[in-house]
Amino acid sequence: MTDANLEALRAKQAAKSGQSFTEKLDAESLKFFCEVASRPFSQQAVAFLNAYWPETNKEAEFIYSHAWDVIKYADMHNKGISLVYKYDEGFDLDFDIGLYFYEQLCKRIDETPDLKPTYPRSCPEMLTAIKRKQELRDKVDVNFDGRISFLEYLLYQYKDVANPADFCKRSMGHDEHPEIRKARLALEEVNKRIRAYEEEKARLTAESQGSGVKALGAKNMLAQIDAGPLKEELNKALITAEAAVRIATKKFGGQGGSGGSDSSSSDGAIWWMNRDLEEKKRRYGPRNA
Repeated sequence: MTDANLEALRAKQAAKSGQSFTEKLDAESLKFFCEVASRPFSQQAVAFLNAYWPETNKEAEFIYSHAWDVIKYADMHNKGISLVYKYDEGFDLDFDIGLYFYEQLCKRIDETPDLKPTYPRSCPEMLTAIKRKQELRDKVDVNFDGRISFLEYLLYQYKDVANPADFCKRSMGHDEHPEIRKARLALEEVNKRIRAYEEEKARLTAESQGSGVKALGAKNMLAQIDAGPLKEELNKALITAEAAVRIATKKFGGQGGSGGSDSSSSDGAIWWMNRDLEEKKRRYGPRNA
């Protein structure tokens, strides 16, 4: 973000009044906040969990399995993408898609009976579309750019313990450790291998329709795809990622930030990577794993 854009955001922030959970951010904090909010959704979630792990660790599963899943779905819907493997993770939504995100999240909560009693803090308040849009504009959109990042959603949803100024105070100066970065990049490599595998599987599935020689050959290749080189590369990437996550977990797991305004840990990142690895192994690991 350019200095001119930051100055414009500061002017909007200074002119805005009535926010229930925000304090005005100084120039350095606003720049940091905008940088974090421009990362992929998952990295925004990790930054939030690192800052507020003692206060929100019991909500981590909801954030991973439901809020993150639904905000990706909303972004895919907006971009006209129906297949997950074709999706490049976004970082924010405009207000209209933000409304759609909240609608879909509330719908999932309503359709999954155990979510509300298990994660009451994580369930957004039901609002009309008009009131929700006003809330997004006046309260959730911290940097007043007319868009909603995952970080802004998380800070507002857990405003009983979090706010943007406190988030910046807890998070600034806590860079990602090389071992954690290595594990995160290893998981990103798994994503690349998944995309290559799924693209080939989709191609062969399409070609296998029919009864000609080409279709027969595609059916044959499709039956053997899990023994082919693409799956082998995917398995190797999973093994590499698992080793990297294990090393990072051994070194940094259980730091247990105190939850004070000057604390930040890597516990959120460690939890997220282990959870993501578990999900990838469940979907793409060896069948007997």
